[in-house]
Amino acid sequence: MAERLRVSFLGPEATFTHEAAIRHFGDEAEFIPSATIAAIFDDTEAGRSDMGVVPVENALEGTVNITLDRLIDSPLIVTGGVSLPIYIHLLTNAGELGNIQRVLSHPHAVAQCRRWLQENLPGVALEEVASTSLAAKMAGKNPELAALGSALAAKKYGLEIAVVKIDTESINVTRFFVLGKEPVPRAGRSGTSLLFVLKNKPGALYNALAPIAKCDLNMTKIESRPSRRKAWDYIFFMDLEGHAEDENLAGAIAELKENVMFFRLLGSYPVVG
Repeated sequence: MAERLRVSFLGPEATFTHEAAIRHFGDEAEFIPSATIAAIFDDTEAGRSDMGVVPVENALEGTVNITLDRLIDSPLIVTGGVSLPIYIHLLTNAGELGNIQRVLSHPHAVAQCRRWLQENLPGVALEEVASTSLAAKMAGKNPELAALGSALAAKKYGLEIAVVKIDTESINVTRFFVLGKEPVPRAGRSGTSLLFVLKNKPGALYNALAPIAKCDLNMTKIESRPSRRKAWDYIFFMDLEGHAEDENLAGAIAELKENVMFFRLLGSYPVVG
């Protein structure tokens, strides 16, 4: 019998990262919770896990900087992308809303649900904890508590979904990268991620981006991060639709390389969700 694929995710169990990992790998993998995003990189690089799943961007809260920072030097490549709609529910065993004494969750979830909480649970204390699943675990042990979290967390920790989707934004989506050591075969819709450092000269960014426009490619994201090697030196991250082996994308990448000081292809991968 073949060994199960070991997949690290940002734990504990029933986080949104866990849900994204399940969506990508199904039920056949062995899912290993990690305490931090850095630990996911460390375990996957060292071979303690075969793959890792990390959040990279939320439509409301923006980029997950630690993920981008680790991708700069990591030998891992992006082998998959998952976009997960985020539905934050009120989870509790209190029976009635009036019995809730405290509401727990990750700071991002609290921020996204604050309006609903102020209107429907005024005066109830809010407490920020490390993750939505930790909040659910704590609420599962105390009926005076409620958690903001997922349906997966409610099932895992024996909670009732008292109110469905109390985050007030309809565009709440988080993107995740699947990390591994080997490229994956092309399949269906593809995305490509890369990074580069500009040459220190006028028009450098324009020259780097010109091949993308010339080849009529859809750039879905570009963002810069300090390189941490030199003051005012920045690394640009870019996401594009298509596969790096596509003729037009391959041509654009070849031309982009000529116009930048440093280039790294992070990976081409199937896009799910």
